[in-house]
Amino acid sequence: MTKVDGRPSRDETFWKVLNAALELDFRKGHLKWTMSELSRKSSITRSLIYYHFGRSKSAILTEAVRVIGEEIIGIAPDRMELWKVGDWAQAIQRGRSVTQQSPYLVNFYMVHRDRPTDVGEGLRKLETRYMKKLGDIFPKLTEAELRILFGIFFGMIFAPLVNNEAIDAGMKALKSLLKP
Repeated sequence: MTKVDGRPSRDETFWKVLNAALELDFRKGHLKWTMSELSRKSSITRSLIYYHFGRSKSAILTEAVRVIGEEIIGIAPDRMELWKVGDWAQAIQRGRSVTQQSPYLVNFYMVHRDRPTDVGEGLRKLETRYMKKLGDIFPKLTEAELRILFGIFFGMIFAPLVNNEAIDAGMKALKSLLKP
């Protein structure tokens, strides 16, 4: 894969495979699907799947956790910069665009976050990183206030009725509330 901003680019093949894997994992159960099923569901040959993700089903799901970290939690360098400069709306909108491109990503997150698996552990670690990021950006807020922000920002990314206009309005209101 080619690199963009130090990260592998995510082309159409990547998204077809990832989305098919997330759907299969959600519908059939954790890792209860085969690479042949994944190939059929994604319309991508197994050899191309292996090229992008390797031969492991777990590696594909680990990639989903990485996407959540970079795109939803916003730990990729470009996303972190948006948070640091206060362009929270843009950061949220970019995260939303990923959830719209990958409809089973939200289900994957919600199903796995509490499980005692590598995927669940990875998701919980991302939540910890997100809370730390929020604490760094909003150092005067209490733990409870940071948890509320976590919920607000996650809700804006995952909620189906939230659009860019609502995000902009929410960020404007939030910034006025957070002024010293």
